Amino acid sequence: MPTHLKKLLASRLPADELDQLVGSFDVVGDIAIVIIPTPLLHRSGLIAEAILSTSRHLRTVLRRAGVYSGEFRTLPLEVIGGESRKETEVREFGLRYRLNLETCYFSVRSGAERQRIAGLVQTEERVLVLFSGIAPFPLMIARAGGVQVTGVEKNPTAHHYAAENVRRNRLESLVTLYCMDAADFLSHLETTFNRIVMPLPRGGDVFFSAALQALRPGGTLHFYKMVKMEECNAVSALLRQQATAAGHCVSRISCTKAGHCGNRSFRCCFDVEV
Repeated sequence: MPTHLKKLLASRLPADELDQLVGSFDVVGDIAIVIIPTPLLHRSGLIAEAILSTSRHLRTVLRRAGVYSGEFRTLPLEVIGGESRKETEVREFGLRYRLNLETCYFSVRSGAERQRIAGLVQTEERVLVLFSGIAPFPLMIARAGGVQVTGVEKNPTAHHYAAENVRRNRLESLVTLYCMDAADFLSHLETTFNRIVMPLPRGGDVFFSAALQALRPGGTLHFYKMVKMEECNAVSALLRQQATAAGHCVSRISCTKAGHCGNRSFRCCFDVEV
């Protein structure tokens, strides 16, 4: 958000508390998500009031009550202002996604990256999205390319929202969804794809070789990983080595920065062409 919380609360907080205040916050749909340091928890109501004043479109303020964790990388959240809910609707490049921010993983900052991938898809491609969540990648790709997209997501809550989002965006004829573990899906697969997207920045390594087996010759696998930029060459070399060991010939690997994650780390996409 363009409005900085420290400016809004400069006259309402003592200097020592103002120094501890995290001045920015995320907005997902009509919900704001803020980090409040423990010494400032007693100021939660005041902070929520200030955030709600920045936009008439905001309806709820949530506080991060932990960190991303668990198998589905979900984030514990606490309502500290506005309407008591954690469900919202996000509009992105003409698409609409509904989700619960606490029970589903979704990165609002990855919209441009989803659009980039969708722009690479060619007519007649068959695309697989593993760890598809509430279906932002499948929907973006299907809408942009008019191609058949398969999404696989293990989190039943995210899968429920994904199915709803496919219906809301009227893309049922192009998007097919499966609620199951990616490893199980790949092990029973009887077809191959021109393009596979793996938007799981942590833990996706164990699925890399199996995903390659589902890739057609001449296809591209988009593999995401949290790395420091100086590590990109080493990661690319390791992916090439793993692909070779699995019997694949990699023609090209490129690394694209797809989001900043703090502490000099970035969410990077490794586009692996075989």
